Amino acid sequence: MRILTPFVALAFVAPALPAQTTARADEVSRVIAVGRSATGTLSPSDAVSSDSSYVQIWTLTGQSGRTVTIELFSLEFDAYVMLQGPGIVGTRDYSDDDSGGQCNARLTVTFPQTGDYEIIVNTRGKLEKGAFTLSVIAGSKPKSLTRCDR
Repeated sequence: MRILTPFVALAFVAPALPAQTTARADEVSRVIAVGRSATGTLSPSDAVSSDSSYVQIWTLTGQSGRTVTIELFSLEFDAYVMLQGPGIVGTRDYSDDDSGGQCNARLTVTFPQTGDYEIIVNTRGKLEKGAFTLSVIAGSKPKSLTRCDR
């Protein structure tokens, strides 16, 4: 079991792999950079959080004082995104559910320290799965006023 701190409530249980099976390369090297977008799919082969939702972790290198906006978009599930890493304490200012409009997540943060951060791609519902797009843009972007109707 992998426990991500400081989000103690999120205990992740990795799916069991047979003894001779190795993880796919895309499962161990999910990296995104500022100014980039990536596509992925949450599925039963991903880790499962303590609230029974699928989870993927993407690495982002941040520079102290730099502001970025992280967007998680999906037509198939209610997107939820979190950020953890150096200098981050608590979850309130480092997670988002619907600020991207129409059940998509948009999180604007200023990195407190330079280092590698983890973007946690997640859903609001249990065992929701499907395709998504993750984007990281330089600067801030306002919250959407479009409500989630799911």
